Amino acid sequence: MNLPLLQRLLRENPVVVTGQGAFCGAGTSVDELWQAVMRGESPADWLPQELLPDGLKTAGCRAPSPPLTRLTRKMDRSAQLAHAAAGEAWHDARLDTQPVAPERIGIFVGTSRGAVGKLAEAAWREARAGDFQSPARPSDAAHCSLANISGMLSMAFPAHGPALTVSATCASGAAAIALAAQQILLGTVDVALAGGAEAPLNPLVIAQLHAAGILGHDADPRLTCKPFDAARNGIVLGEGAGFLILESLASAQRRGANILARLAGWSLAAEGQERVGMDRTGASLSRVICAALAMAGVAPAQLDYINAHGTGTVLNDIAESNALRLALGDWAVRVPCSSTKAGTGHCLGASAALEAVIAIRAIQEGRLPGTANCGTPDPGVKLNLLRAGTEVRVGAALTISAGFWGNQAALVFQANG
Repeated sequence: MNLPLLQRLLRENPVVVTGQGAFCGAGTSVDELWQAVMRGESPADWLPQELLPDGLKTAGCRAPSPPLTRLTRKMDRSAQLAHAAAGEAWHDARLDTQPVAPERIGIFVGTSRGAVGKLAEAAWREARAGDFQSPARPSDAAHCSLANISGMLSMAFPAHGPALTVSATCASGAAAIALAAQQILLGTVDVALAGGAEAPLNPLVIAQLHAAGILGHDADPRLTCKPFDAARNGIVLGEGAGFLILESLASAQRRGANILARLAGWSLAAEGQERVGMDRTGASLSRVICAALAMAGVAPAQLDYINAHGTGTVLNDIAESNALRLALGDWAVRVPCSSTKAGTGHCLGASAALEAVIAIRAIQEGRLPGTANCGTPDPGVKLNLLRAGTEVRVGAALTISAGFWGNQAALVFQANG
């Protein structure tokens, strides 16, 4: 990336956050999500058999059923979750009462699996027919598209700028936020609804992740996801959506919007080495972290909080710890760090967006969530892990995301002012 150019553009017209929305197993609003992660609660429970492959028992973090509209009631669950979270963000930014010209608003959605539920449903319907000759539903062509979420949101809200879908596995939500910010800097849009949505709790996805050996297990489903703990053994899958309203500072000031934080830096990359895991040394992820901090002009000593990717897999948590040590040096054991995956489940393409929401709320509240279920930290993890919530002034927060095929992302948020 052309760092001097991006830094100059950000100085001239910063990208700010003016709204947030969340809908997941931890809560149906940003407030509920924040309260749950501050309490250190996990909503994980045993998934019902209709969501599982035959013979498998596993935990998951299910979201409540979101309110449905005429537009969303026949859509994939990922789109329904996105509509709920995006609606909260839209109202939080007061775009319903302080509108912006629709052609100056863009939609940027990150998702790993897209409308996988609708795709699986259509495939099973054809398979049950026996000859694959049964009539397809007219809505399948649109509802099974990867662009179904962004397209639906552009119809649900008056947003007639670009409506783009980004798929970068578990870094998808962060990639969508970064792409939205770039479009604001380029002047393509003034406002962006950006985030991620995922509804992977179905037999197809669960069977794939079980075969990959990354699903965790424990006698108590609430204790299954234990990031950075010595006894961790895998992820708990979740579903949900998180969205931000990003806006140029000039636009926010014109309409008197409430500014929650600034998006000060970001970086995206693919390490090009692993299909499922991460570079064990952490070298590639450390470069992403360093690039995001450099763009923001934030030194390690100025960082107040790290929301780690922290999935609870044996190898990836160590790799992330190594990356932070390479990127931050001695400050890796001083900057407060936590993973909130036990509170939300691993929501794949939505995870980064939900964690961005949490980081921004930490900046606003001056409080940090702990790492739920980390009873005995792995001695190989050399980080300042928070095991319970704490109060601290947060001027700058870093979020980290990593996924299949080496996709990696880092976002830096700063307090406004």
